[in-house]
Amino acid sequence: MTDETDELTRRLTRAMHSGVQQARAIHKALGQPIVVWRDGRVVWVDAETLLPVPAPADVVREQKPT
Repeated sequence: MTDETDELTRRLTRAMHSGVQQARAIHKALGQPIVVWRDGRVVWVDAETLLPVPAPADVVREQKPT
């Protein structure tokens, strides 16, 4: 894998993580359940039980210049 591919993978992973966080926050704010894939099955999760999704351990967030 090249450095360019690694950077693309990191950027895609960050973007997907951000999208998941936003979707969960919207569902929680609206009180709507969210559907997840768990143990090979589709599961409805109550909005009140949603917790923040931790960032992937192998992806370091980019620091914006101050």
